[in-house]
Amino acid sequence: MKIVYCENAKMNHYEIRLVTHPKNIKLAKLLVSQFKETIGEVELYDEYKNKYPVSLLTVYYFGIVDHKIYAYTENDVFRLYGTTMAKLKETVEPMGFYQINVRTIVNVRHVLYYKKQRGCRRRMVLDNKDVLVSSRRYRCGFDKMIEDKHFIGLENHKI
Repeated sequence: MKIVYCENAKMNHYEIRLVTHPKNIKLAKLLVSQFKETIGEVELYDEYKNKYPVSLLTVYYFGIVDHKIYAYTENDVFRLYGTTMAKLKETVEPMGFYQINVRTIVNVRHVLYYKKQRGCRRRMVLDNKDVLVSSRRYRCGFDKMIEDKHFIGLENHKI
């Protein structure tokens, strides 16, 4: 079987298209279901209440502001409705997200590096240059995140 990768700038950046021959429909459907199950998807809303199905891979972190949950992607901020922080954490933790403080759940795939600070806090920089700080209370979760990510060690970058 031959697999071909093509980029199309005219496509919506929230979609990936799988093109297949009719004889391979079962395999294509299996791949789509596997992707959805592995990657995960969340329904997010923009400021005009337009709904977008967004892959969890593109979410950098979830944060609470004024009792509202927001999802931060590389360049956009979306609102998440109909859930609590506890339910969200339970849902996304198996997919590589960890709570680092009372108001933030971070996607470990986007942590570029981290730096230990006084009082068991850690400052982390995401690959979009956002800076997040973990609190002492969630130190164990942060350390587990680091172990799972297999960081080689502490990076000493100036932040």
